[in-house]
Amino acid sequence: MASELRASQDAFLKALNAHDVAAMGELLAEDVTYWEANLPQPIKGRTAVVNHYRENWKAFPDASIKMTRRVEQGDLISGEGVWSATHKGPINMPGQPSIPATGKRADGKFSSFARVEKGKVKELNIYYDNLGFLAQLGLMPPPGAR
Repeated sequence: MASELRASQDAFLKALNAHDVAAMGELLAEDVTYWEANLPQPIKGRTAVVNHYRENWKAFPDASIKMTRRVEQGDLISGEGVWSATHKGPINMPGQPSIPATGKRADGKFSSFARVEKGKVKELNIYYDNLGFLAQLGLMPPPGAR
């Protein structure tokens, strides 16, 4: 099972870094649940998750991620990675005003936790320092600033 999990994650990361929504959609279960640090609640369903990434890539067209560590058990795969992106378009978050492009680059570490069933991502949660991310974009003071 472990090699299947790693293959599924590698395929998902390849599609994600290529910004290939069709390939990404093929790797998601129809009833996938997705959450990340800037969302008020999980996104449910393949179409909604694909649309979320499509929208994010408008704001961060050069976004990329790399896994640096992984742990697998049963149908679960978790890990750490690094991400980087340049804020070149508006950020549109549910229930919030649009944030115009800053042109600034941001990068940082993240952790992810996924459940895979029959080769498809069934659940994906991504944790990162959202406040540090916003500070890098100049949208709030850096931690510890007065």
